Amino acid sequence: MSPSFVIISGGSACNAIAPAFQNITKDVCYILGISDNGGSTSELLRVLGGPSIGDLRARLTRLIPTTCRERQAIKELLSYRLSATDSESTARDTWVKIVEGRHPIWQGINIEKKEAIRGFLVLFNFEILKRAHKQFSFRNGSIGNFFLSGARQFLGSLEAAIFLFQAITGIEEPTAVVPVINTNHTAAIAAQLLNGDILRGQCEISHPGPSTTLARTINPIDALSRLALPNSPEAITSPEVRNGNLFFDTNNHTELSSPIRRIYYMNEYGQEIFPLPNPKVLHHLGERGDTLIYSIGSLYTSIVPCLILRGVGRAIANAKHLKHKILLLNGYNDRETTNFTAVDFIWAVTRALNQSQAIDARHTYYNDLLKQQASHEGYASNIGTPPALDIGSSLMDPTPPSGFITHVLYLTDSQIEVNVQAIESLNIECIPVEGDGAAKYDADKLQEVLQKTILKA
Repeated sequence: MSPSFVIISGGSACNAIAPAFQNITKDVCYILGISDNGGSTSELLRVLGGPSIGDLRARLTRLIPTTCRERQAIKELLSYRLSATDSESTARDTWVKIVEGRHPIWQGINIEKKEAIRGFLVLFNFEILKRAHKQFSFRNGSIGNFFLSGARQFLGSLEAAIFLFQAITGIEEPTAVVPVINTNHTAAIAAQLLNGDILRGQCEISHPGPSTTLARTINPIDALSRLALPNSPEAITSPEVRNGNLFFDTNNHTELSSPIRRIYYMNEYGQEIFPLPNPKVLHHLGERGDTLIYSIGSLYTSIVPCLILRGVGRAIANAKHLKHKILLLNGYNDRETTNFTAVDFIWAVTRALNQSQAIDARHTYYNDLLKQQASHEGYASNIGTPPALDIGSSLMDPTPPSGFITHVLYLTDSQIEVNVQAIESLNIECIPVEGDGAAKYDADKLQEVLQKTILKA
């Protein structure tokens, strides 16, 4: 039987090693988060709202087959990004040429597919014009993001937009790109640090933009005016200040004031919420895949948001079909994981998945309590407060690391400390992968190790 992968990853780090999975089998399900709020995506969220699509678009464009000239041309179009250094008027002029079909980037695409793609770009442009008072910035804009946004607006469904993208570009089943939450609303995350500080939004956690401080310290009356009616004047007119996440430095490794204690989802008022995962996520984890891979990428802003959702921890711990649960260790630490060792990564994944199970236990607690108090119908009833969500609470028995991770693959030139003896004491097997000399994975060498690992008796 052909192997099948379920890959939990972010949008960019995993792109370079995607061939390692695709060359083994086409039965690969990529599960990606929808909480990114930086770059081109941040401007879409500010003006149009909806889920973050940047990571989804990045993976989809990476998977476009280039077996013919037309598909290569489509890939180049949907990967095209407007200049971040041009003036706003120049970026807008370039966009107009693209949406009108006059830009050279359309060369090589036949008229039928050109008009099909252009139709959704026109719709996207229409939605932007309806919100002209918000002064959308086209600088650094991704055409692939614009296409997916237009398709989602027209079809009313993120998954339908992904299906259309795959159909037009020739990404064939069983390869699948699945948003971890299926919603038309914005999903935002926050980080609670060990010192009690709260960081709100992926950018503030991972790579804060240069205008973050300025945006936080503006007059509160001006800040509230952002929610004003369309005919109200904008208190802030600079795109960089209106949207502090439009331009950011991915190499910003300024240390956090304290290590991250946990990640959680929040609503627009900053209150913690507990979203349900996309049913397809639980289906692939429980019934389809035989190898789960926690891929490389930002641990707390790309991987963990996919793990803390309700039902995910239980699905991974109890999945009988998952023969291998592989943690692909990063080659080096970033702002989120300063001074982390491989063991720290293992425990971070374990805590996140036990956090998911604790939320399920809390949900069951409330249901049982409501049933017990049903006899008091007509009277005010206090359902009480369940024990804390700490892993050691009486609501649940935490699953050990080996219940979530069976193997750790790490680079021989990794900059992260790998204590093989300590990891193996957790009943997790360690497997080295030859590095490329820069603490990065080579897709061919990773493919070779993966094949040996999953085919081992």
